[in-house]
Amino acid sequence: MKYASIDIGTNTVLLTIVDFEAGRMADLMDLSTIARLGEGLKETGLLSPAAMERTFSALVRYKEVAEQHGVREIYCVGTAALREARNSDIFVCRVKDELGIAIRVITAQEEACYTWLSVAHDRFSGMDRFIIVDIGGGSTEIIEGNLTRFIDFVSLPVGSVKLTEMFVKHDPPAADEITRLTDFLKDTISTPFEGRGLGIVGTAGTVTNLASLVLGLESYDKEIIHGLRISTDDMDRVVGEMKIMSASERRKMKGMEAGREDILLQGILLMREIMTYFGSGELVVSANGVRYGVLYEKLEGKNR
Repeated sequence: MKYASIDIGTNTVLLTIVDFEAGRMADLMDLSTIARLGEGLKETGLLSPAAMERTFSALVRYKEVAEQHGVREIYCVGTAALREARNSDIFVCRVKDELGIAIRVITAQEEACYTWLSVAHDRFSGMDRFIIVDIGGGSTEIIEGNLTRFIDFVSLPVGSVKLTEMFVKHDPPAADEITRLTDFLKDTISTPFEGRGLGIVGTAGTVTNLASLVLGLESYDKEIIHGLRISTDDMDRVVGEMKIMSASERRKMKGMEAGREDILLQGILLMREIMTYFGSGELVVSANGVRYGVLYEKLEGKNR
């Protein structure tokens, strides 16, 4: 049987289709669309008509792809932008009425649990206990867990899109904008758990796109990226290159995902400060995330 999972984030809409037979799950397709649902949300508290239309169009395409693959069920969740926007019910109702897709707007804790579940099922990291960092467009979840237990988490109200809207007014960013951004992050990053000495797993688009840049890939390749180890030296090299480039220049970098060139630097700086906070010199890349956690939960229940 084929199943699909959709994750509607502040910046991207992600689709995964899997084949689930005899308790085993095999990837069939992974798609990403940058729709910027949360564009302007911080200033207005509302989803803009243009942002909703872009995201709706992505869902129309995803439904068509799912139907072409004979998907039996589509599980769809929404995160920070749909949690925060005062008019998110308009979008959720339209998607249900016109596409028949029910969007479940999940809490920050549910988002963190699904992210943990996606890593706990994946033994590539070689770590029994770890910190997971899920950098989104509008929020960032920092999670402590091990292979059998979700231990604790904190949700920071910042992500790559929000940081860009808060601090970056020039292209490329002015030096004082970068300074104010990093100073803000130093004051903002805090967790209820220590976590020093634990391995760091990074997930979501900022981290996977960073991996593509580190490797200089011509196109995204999950098989190469998933499980890759990235050092802080690698991160600092990429940051150093990007800081002096305009968005149009970054767009030409090998490995840059189209549509992420104006926000990626801010997301990497956030990841870098989190690693400094935990005293870590390396992260392991997970290319899975929330949508996989949702599938693990739903499909494991079908084994019972």
